[in-house]
This record gives sequence, structure tokens and C-alpha cells, in this order.
Amino acid sequence: MKKAILILVLLSLGLVSCNNETTLQEYYVENQNSNEFIAFDIPASLLTGDNSKLNAEQKATLQTIKKVNLLGFPKKMENQAVYEEEKQKLAEILKSGKYKQLMRYGGGDKRAELYYMGEEDAIDELIVFGSDEEKGFGIARVTGDDMNPDSLIRLLKSFEKGELDVQGLPPLGGMFKD
Repeated sequence: MKKAILILVLLSLGLVSCNNETTLQEYYVENQNSNEFIAFDIPASLLTGDNSKLNAEQKATLQTIKKVNLLGFPKKMENQAVYEEEKQKLAEILKSGKYKQLMRYGGGDKRAELYYMGEEDAIDELIVFGSDEEKGFGIARVTGDDMNPDSLIRLLKSFEKGELDVQGLPPLGGMFKD
């Protein structure tokens, strides 16, 4: 009798813990080989090239990063409906409650949102979701251990300034050109 109750409890827990929601990782894996998307996986080893322009804090922040996944969807005349559908799927994944919004900025047809998983001062995953109604959308997953959000944002700014050398990564500005 006790074994039967134990089995029922375990089965119940198994059914309750099953979740049909798609995760961001699953979405990335499903679409990384699609002709509609552009995908990059950047291991931490590529981020540690010649970064002599970085200060000690930026170098320490860089050491907390394990991997960066980039997935972009260039918008074209012939894929407008697919663009809207995929953008909506991502919005639903990000609003599922698993990710906490850190900040949002932009206006008009250009927007960017930052989400995270983990604690506010010790992030395990940072998500940057940006869209431009003319060019398309992109999402970046930065995974690591106990990443500091303020330090990560400063590191992203140094990347924009060209201070961070990411070996083998093509220029991201040209990612959405025909």
C-alpha cells in the first residue's frame, strides 16, 4: 500500500513538473539551422582574444561569461508573416515568467529589451531582444556564472566602441543586410 501511494505521488509530481512551454534554448535550437535565421554561437574562449583596451573590471566581467548565442531574423518583403509570427513566439517565451525584465528602451519602430535569469546582482543568463521593423529582430543569450548586470552593460558598451575583440565574429552591423 505504501509503495502504491509513493508511486502515485511520484507520478503526480512528474506530471505537474512537465511544462509544455518552449524555452529560449529550445527556440534557438529549433531555428539555428533554418534558412530564415542567422545564428552564431560564441564560446568564452573567443571573447578572450587581445583585449588590452579593457580595464580590470571589464576583464573580470568577461571571465564570468561562458557562452553567447546570437539568433537573428532579417526581415524581407517575402517573409513578413513569418517575421511577425516568430517575433510573437519570442515575446511569449520572454513574458512566460521564467525571465525577469531588467530594462527596455527604444522608440518608434526600434526597440530593445533586456531580461535575465538568476538574482539581480548575480545573473546566470542575460537576454537581449532587439527589433527594428525595417531590418528584423535579433536575440542574444549570454550565459555565465554570477554575472553582474551593471558590469555586463558596461562591457556591452565597450563592445560597441570596438574595445572588445571577438575573434572570428563577423561585423554584426551587416547581419541584416541583403
